[in-house]
Amino acid sequence: MKVQRTRTYECMCLLDNREVRKGWQPLKDAITAQFTKHGAKILSSRRWDERRLAYPMSGQHRGTYLLIYFAVDTQAVAAIRRDLQFNESLLRWLLVDCAEVPQAAYEPEADFDVNAIPADDAPTPEPEPVVAAEPEAEAVAETKTEA
Repeated sequence: MKVQRTRTYECMCLLDNREVRKGWQPLKDAITAQFTKHGAKILSSRRWDERRLAYPMSGQHRGTYLLIYFAVDTQAVAAIRRDLQFNESLLRWLLVDCAEVPQAAYEPEADFDVNAIPADDAPTPEPEPVVAAEPEAEAVAETKTEA
């Protein structure tokens, strides 16, 4: 006999901005559907922020964060993780147990214009190679600093 044990979880999803630009609401609905298909009850789902990434991921320099709070049977968490792992719209995700949902999570989501996302998805140009200084110039610079 299976014992059902429901817990509350928090999942922070980093979304690919190429997918976000195609439409925020359909993408958000598709991500939350991955949770509900495994019996999860979505408590809160909202855009957290759109930011520049610390390092490029999948050729992207910016990403949009989606924060989801949900309640689900602990046995379904492995299936949810597997679905998240294979979702190509997600650059990264983090799913953790959550004691309680913060009150701010229930506030209405701010309007989001996907066209306002900066087009910073192009790779940064390679820096110019450093040209070695001529030996005479180095000798002059050394004598000036010693004086």
